[in-house]
Amino acid sequence: MRESDVIQFPNSNDPLDRAGHDALVRLQHAAGVAEQNTQHALTIAHQASMQLRVAEDKIGKLEAEIWTYKERAERAEEWLRRISQEIEKTFPSRRPQQQQQPENYAPRQSNGR
Repeated sequence: MRESDVIQFPNSNDPLDRAGHDALVRLQHAAGVAEQNTQHALTIAHQASMQLRVAEDKIGKLEAEIWTYKERAERAEEWLRRISQEIEKTFPSRRPQQQQQPENYAPRQSNGR
């Protein structure tokens, strides 16, 4: 409703009529502001909802990518195990205890000066 839609009483000079009319005008103005605020809130909520959907799609893609890399890492670990077993089988160690010590891999010093 607009101010022109408000019912005019015959005695518009009466303070009671003016107060009633002013109250209705203010109520209509408040309703208009409330409607604008509601529309603004709905617009923001819709935008947030769309952003959430985009984020959920990205999360889904990232989760799928994670599983792909996890599966590849597991396959790589299995290959490393198989290669390690093949090395042990092909080149059996004579001294297993010495191979586990890091100093066995250091260069040997010669006693001759």
